[in-house]
Amino acid sequence: MNLLDVMDREREALMAEYLFPQGVGSQQIPPYCAVPDYGILERTPSALRARHPVRIQELPGGRAGQAFVQSCPTLNYKFLWTHVDDASYRDDYITFLRKCHGMSLQGLPRNYHVDHLYNRARARDMKLSYVRMILLPESINIRYGAGYEKSRTQGGLGRHGRERGLDEILLMKLWGVSCPRKAMPLTGEMRAHLNRMAIAFGVPAAELERNVRELMDVAAG
Repeated sequence: MNLLDVMDREREALMAEYLFPQGVGSQQIPPYCAVPDYGILERTPSALRARHPVRIQELPGGRAGQAFVQSCPTLNYKFLWTHVDDASYRDDYITFLRKCHGMSLQGLPRNYHVDHLYNRARARDMKLSYVRMILLPESINIRYGAGYEKSRTQGGLGRHGRERGLDEILLMKLWGVSCPRKAMPLTGEMRAHLNRMAIAFGVPAAELERNVRELMDVAAG
């Protein structure tokens, strides 16, 4: 197991949960990025959790209430979640790599970032206590932090206390695709990604592009 393996496994696990058919019409429910309490992860989405139950445990060696591990044996994944006020989330992620992935490392290379999959400041404002953590290349994380996520935080839309899931732009970040910009044409890289996701989810690529543009309009409006 190395850092590239960890990123691959986190991405594959989120895609597996997103693509799981649930409820009437076999709808697809975005995996959670931020939640008001971690018990939600054990209970919902109900069809997914009935087939693929998860365990929630405090991070070994972590501070009480600040970091916990979500593990799913049937989908073979483990995720770290941290409290929005956890200032030691990078150290907690290193502990997570050591304790849960069996990696022996003193620290993370500077070109890797521990990312809050949902913007931490926005989660705090929206009364969401815990955020899913992932590992990303530094270059990708910086682009999204300075663009889409900053604009979303300033926008302030949404109902407080309601869990938040992946959206089309966060999926782009997860796959290492450059961040789109408002009123700018999508690049070939972005369109290729949307075409791949359209095939995976069985929807028109044009629908995904429309969703991306609407998200950018809301974020930057």
